[in-house]
Amino acid sequence: MKRILVVFLAALAILTEAGIAEAELIGEAVAVVDNATTEGTVGQQPLKTGMQVSLGDRVTTDGNGEVAFRFKDGTRMVVGPNSSLILDSFVFRGRAADNQFVVRAFSGAFRFITGGGQKDAYLIQTPAATIGVRGTIFDFAVTPGETNLLLLEGGASVCGINGECTLADAQ
Repeated sequence: MKRILVVFLAALAILTEAGIAEAELIGEAVAVVDNATTEGTVGQQPLKTGMQVSLGDRVTTDGNGEVAFRFKDGTRMVVGPNSSLILDSFVFRGRAADNQFVVRAFSGAFRFITGGGQKDAYLIQTPAATIGVRGTIFDFAVTPGETNLLLLEGGASVCGINGECTLADAQ
């Protein structure tokens, strides 16, 4: 019985280490206000300032919650109250041409500020639209059936689910 327990604990340690190795850390929460959670490879837990986030994590805020993230490529994102998103794809290899940053936003309000990646490496997907980023600072809000964008600097393309695209630029 003792040997079975030792083998079980060794296998559990190997699986835990493998799970941690698979969770690619892509950024950190630099500010957290009230209630925000992350759910991913380590289960669901409250977000705290300084906490690392991983590829594939789902971030959710309640009616009072807000989170500011800084990612490895310098991208910054603020997640407002009553928001939900998944950190879907992130590749940062130092060379801008190799980078990729994709977020799926399901609901809520957000501010997005691009980092060091090539501008076409950024993509934000919502149920109603896809936002392509071009060296940009913008706010966007996702509500059922609608995505609204407020461009603050740079440019962005917004493509509806019908395939029609609009280019927004600072002019």
